[in-house]
Amino acid sequence: MTVEFVPVKTDEDIARAAKMADEIWNEYWPPIIGQAQTDYMVEHFQSLPAFTADIKDKGYEYWFITVREDETPVELAQAAGNAGLQEKGFSLEDAGQNQYAIESERDSLLAKEAIGAAREMPQQRIVGYTGGHAEEDGRFFISKIYLVKDQRGKGLCSETIRFYEALCRDRGLHAMYLTVNKHNDLGTRAYKGKGFEVIDAVETDIGEGFVMDDYIMEKKLR
Repeated sequence: MTVEFVPVKTDEDIARAAKMADEIWNEYWPPIIGQAQTDYMVEHFQSLPAFTADIKDKGYEYWFITVREDETPVELAQAAGNAGLQEKGFSLEDAGQNQYAIESERDSLLAKEAIGAAREMPQQRIVGYTGGHAEEDGRFFISKIYLVKDQRGKGLCSETIRFYEALCRDRGLHAMYLTVNKHNDLGTRAYKGKGFEVIDAVETDIGEGFVMDDYIMEKKLR
């Protein structure tokens, strides 16, 4: 598996990140902070307008977290095999009834080879998003690291931290920090295991009676 960090640049990218944020937040956070605060925070911090303002007005950078695996969705393999069929006037229904529905043995072999090649082609999948910005004190604030449910616990958070370590060194920054909800025990333990230390605890009034109750965790770069 290869992990890549793809910059979020276009309006389409921003919309895709916001859609992913809504799905991840509504799956993960309601048991911890409740549905009402989840909805409020998605609207104000994880929505399309919020992401757009972060990137275009506040100096934030965002990246999709992607993985490449040696597997291909069934649809792609079928598309590869069926590409020649439609040119010959066959419908996909015909192809379902007769595996290839191709008149000649040669064409059948070529279609099989196309399917085999498609199945071997590594596919890039977006499995999360991350973002933050450099600050004047020489630190990088990691605002967000979020992964879809089936990709947690696979080392992708560690890969993301290594990505930021390299970014900070390239830019001459001496540390990075992030905030972790005090009730997110799993997250706190995970970041401590990656070299972060709790340097402060804050309660931030975000409006409508909601409070972000967080630890500030920092990792210095040596």
